[in-house]
Amino acid sequence: MFTFERTDRNNYDGECNIMSVSSGSQEDEVRYPGQAITLFGQPDFFTEDYENIFSMVISAKAEDGEIMYLEIYQGPSGPAIGGKNDDAHKAAAKELAEMLKAAKPADYDWEGDYEDIPVHIKMGIKNGTPYYDSDMPDCEDPWDMM
Repeated sequence: MFTFERTDRNNYDGECNIMSVSSGSQEDEVRYPGQAITLFGQPDFFTEDYENIFSMVISAKAEDGEIMYLEIYQGPSGPAIGGKNDDAHKAAAKELAEMLKAAKPADYDWEGDYEDIPVHIKMGIKNGTPYYDSDMPDCEDPWDMM
């Protein structure tokens, strides 16, 4: 078991994605920032870039007193947890992911762009209900836009 709490971003040394926290559904991606906010408050930052929506740094204290640092973020790989790629960090990330998935998402609004396509997106949680709107151009093959 771990104890998680928000910590200063300077504690995190920017390792790698060690765990995806999404089933791949659009609703999971919309809920994730709200779930993180419920547990730990507002992120260190939100951006207008769909491949770098938000980030916050969390400390994970193990029962033996060891402290590890994890990043909760939504980036190019979707909802994820970053940290050192070792067994202890992976165990902490797994427990944190379960907490995040179980959390009722807080209301938030996000608006930005996914430049690869390009598309403008508005998403968030309003009164507990996820929403997602985009100005995706009509075409038969989205890869034609890239």
